[in-house]
Amino acid sequence: MKKTVSSILLASALLLGTIAPVAASANTTGDGFSGTTSSTVHFAKPDSTTNPVDPTDPTKPVDPGNTTDPEDPNGGTNPSGDLTFLFVSDSINFGSATTPIKSQTSGTTQSISDGSKNADGTTNAVTVTNNAFKTNANLLTEVSDTRGTNAGWTVTVNSSALTDSKVGDLKGATIDLNGSKAVVKNSADAEGTTIDKTDTGALATDGTANTIYSAKTGFGAGATTMQLDPANVTLNVPTNVATGTYTGQLNWTLSDTPGK
Repeated sequence: MKKTVSSILLASALLLGTIAPVAASANTTGDGFSGTTSSTVHFAKPDSTTNPVDPTDPTKPVDPGNTTDPEDPNGGTNPSGDLTFLFVSDSINFGSATTPIKSQTSGTTQSISDGSKNADGTTNAVTVTNNAFKTNANLLTEVSDTRGTNAGWTVTVNSSALTDSKVGDLKGATIDLNGSKAVVKNSADAEGTTIDKTDTGALATDGTANTIYSAKTGFGAGATTMQLDPANVTLNVPTNVATGTYTGQLNWTLSDTPGK
């Protein structure tokens, strides 16, 4: 009887010896052997701004009182809201050509550009006026996006008809801005690689709009500047044009449509 009992006790001891380590291992995965720490970060929406920025460094806002034209620091635009133009160049002038045009004729079209030769032997000049940045001769536009959504945006441009009050419209004229050669910078990406620039081709002077630069969804926050060298801008006109002074305007439109 004692032997039997001893056998039972030994069996129990062996059983406990095999179970005990398993139980200890299981406890290391219980609530007492794990923990969590929460992580939080907050990005506040930027304040909207109406001040232009340095065209060559959009991380630097320009104090309107320190611009060359403190009365009109924004050029051809009136900034407002969280998605807006901060600055648009005041004007672009294609100079003066002699009519009838002969020396630059290619088929039925004459191209007027910076440095082109006119029929009378003179050299033409294309110039831009930036009243707030008189030391910058580029055709400028600046965009500010402080919505805080990174939803993207698009800038389009069109040209109205070039018109002389006595002669009428300069029919058949087009303007090529050569957007692919523009210098684009963004305050969040100094090289502007997150902004897409587009060559609009020859803009018809009939109000047809074309995209010139844009930000896809996820990009475009902060300030973005585009600089177009007037040496790359060309006015194409028919060879047979009537004498006159023709004026029009480039219309820049900023929309909340993200780039493609």
